[in-house]
Amino acid sequence: MQEKKKNELPIIESTEMPESLDCTTCLLPMQYQKKVEEKFVWQCFRCGKKYFVFTEDGKTIIEETWGPPR
Repeated sequence: MQEKKKNELPIIESTEMPESLDCTTCLLPMQYQKKVEEKFVWQCFRCGKKYFVFTEDGKTIIEETWGPPR
């Protein structure tokens, strides 16, 4: 009897920045704004939430903050 290969999840390259992010509040795509202090700033234009995305020690880190409501 042959063993079946288990389906494995593909490994995500953590050194790559995401192409798109969805707001966890509005579920709308966030838009890339600029790079501040070596962090990529993504913002939701509906609720003002901001994500700061950067790479540290080979891992992608996302910090979440709130901006002023629009």
